[in-house]
Amino acid sequence: MKIRKLGLTGLILILFLMGCGKFVEETASSAENDAPEETQQETEEDEENGSGVEMTSWRESVQKMFEDPYGDYKETGGEIAFLTDGSVEDGAYNEAIYNGVRMYALGAGTSFSYYHAEPDKPESYQETIQRAVEDNAGLIVCAGDVFGEAVGALQEIYPQTSFLLVDAVPHDGDREEIPIAENVHCVLFHEEQAGYLAGYMAVWEGYRNLGFIGGREEPAVLRYGYGYLQGINAAAKDLSLTDVAVNYWYADTYAADNAVREKADFWYGNGTQIIFACGGGLYESVLEAAENRDGLMIGVDVDQCRISDRVLTSAVKNIGSAVTDALDEYYAAGGWSEEDAGQVKRYGVQEGCAAIPVVDTEWRFKEIPTTHFFEIYKQMKRGDRTVSDAVDMPPEVAVSVNYE
Repeated sequence: MKIRKLGLTGLILILFLMGCGKFVEETASSAENDAPEETQQETEEDEENGSGVEMTSWRESVQKMFEDPYGDYKETGGEIAFLTDGSVEDGAYNEAIYNGVRMYALGAGTSFSYYHAEPDKPESYQETIQRAVEDNAGLIVCAGDVFGEAVGALQEIYPQTSFLLVDAVPHDGDREEIPIAENVHCVLFHEEQAGYLAGYMAVWEGYRNLGFIGGREEPAVLRYGYGYLQGINAAAKDLSLTDVAVNYWYADTYAADNAVREKADFWYGNGTQIIFACGGGLYESVLEAAENRDGLMIGVDVDQCRISDRVLTSAVKNIGSAVTDALDEYYAAGGWSEEDAGQVKRYGVQEGCAAIPVVDTEWRFKEIPTTHFFEIYKQMKRGDRTVSDAVDMPPEVAVSVNYE
């Protein structure tokens, strides 16, 4: 299927702005035949302009989206298969990718399904890919370092299957990168830029004792954390502060966990004012401790302010937009183009994909106007304020950091 790129992207954007969505698998002909009389008349008029069936399908799809935003995916056999080892309704990372896939599938009239790998079974990641291939998935979307290893092992075994790998590149069991096959396209982000903005604004707001709890020591988490430290350091320097301190720890899990709750509870109890919870569902444990200890939290990946008034802000990367952009490119070209096949594309401030939420959210900073944020953001876009994306070692900073 070849889709007009700009038209589809615009329609997907409309759905994102509306705030909810649902995949409905339907053909253009069934949408036309089932439409009420007045819609049929509109369709006939639209067909004179060459777009009737497509627009009727969109009208019905949008209406159904409001009824059940998480329903009506295919259990197996979707043209697009999203693979995850967590819930697609986690309110964060997986949900953002799921929404990107769902929005695109809705707009393109393409079926999709999702599969769960078992996070405690390393072999499950390859097995889940194999299951999707056997179910005739044309394009497999998966994310994270664990799938980076699985795709690395299987990319050449299944050359007829296309892969969209988010937040990882193919690598071997020793985490050594391997060449990316022509059937694979990788999407990465400048998480360090979003982490920088969150850390900078937290210090500017008045917080002097900060914390970072990351999931695993994987590149995306490392970039968030190291960017956070650089932002904290920059704000301390701009404000001529010498009393800023950071507790820093990796939990080795992306799930809610007693060890995470206990660590956060201990930090809050010993003076930490705000913790950046960076890693899937572990934020639930940090949030529980924040509520018990009257602390604050910084969310990750998506705007998590709606979860609790304990969330000051979030370090976000526009995952859903990047995923729909990649899917749009793929189907418009009938496969990965020369620019995308075997290549990595990185999204950050320049692409509007790394920030803290400002629009359609509650601005909870009391000491910082949005104009100050935009000034810092513009400095980053112009290149006047830079953030290192190196992950081989922690950044050199003047503030006190306690690595646990």
